[in-house]
Amino acid sequence: MNSRRSELNIVQPKSLADQIHAEVQRLIAAGAFQPGTSIGIAELARRCGVSQTPVREALARLAAEGQLVFTRNIGYRLPEAPTMKQYTDWAVARVVVESNALLYILGPIDTRLLDEAQRINEQIRSSDFGTTAAGIRKFSELNWRFHAALIGLARNDMLTEVHARLYASPQFSRIFLGRGVANQAEVVAEHERVLAGLRRGDRRAAADALRDHIVDSLERDARLSHLSGSIRRALRGEPPLGDLDAADKD
Repeated sequence: MNSRRSELNIVQPKSLADQIHAEVQRLIAAGAFQPGTSIGIAELARRCGVSQTPVREALARLAAEGQLVFTRNIGYRLPEAPTMKQYTDWAVARVVVESNALLYILGPIDTRLLDEAQRINEQIRSSDFGTTAAGIRKFSELNWRFHAALIGLARNDMLTEVHARLYASPQFSRIFLGRGVANQAEVVAEHERVLAGLRRGDRRAAADALRDHIVDSLERDARLSHLSGSIRRALRGEPPLGDLDAADKD
């Protein structure tokens, strides 16, 4: 009995700092903060009902991960809106991480995660997100959960962590404010193609469908913003058009 007990790993509950880190990361991914917004330690501690110590630790971690910017004697804030090069770099990173993750699913595909992704996609299909910040946050969070479920199929904690950081970095959900979620039907249909490939057990088809979806959706989104360029050019190893070309001339 004693030897059996000694083989068990002790499960440690998440620390307050871990919980605050995860919650702020979720809010960033959902577009709850505008680019450049300051995040005060005292205010966040008050809202979370905790002392400032775990909040300070969580924000320091987020800054180390590049999700927040820390300025001495000023504090923490979200990064400013990304340039075309930053947006393109983010898109390429998402393609590399997300589509390739589906090629490295070990063992049988977890149908429970597929069913969860299907339910989330149905929510995206049936929801009227409107044009308000709350509606856009709802869409962003559902979309994040769909893609997180796909990453979960790889059963790789490091990929899950990298994916979470990718979703929390750029602040592009704001481009839908006042416009609504453009191409909602296309997003749902593209998600369905990924799921169909996975249900057939065709990892390559699913990875290709996910790659196409990421590129198509991000290029659609970029056209709504101040940016101009081509993610497809970057994926072919060519410099994207737009402000990246201008930067190359400087």
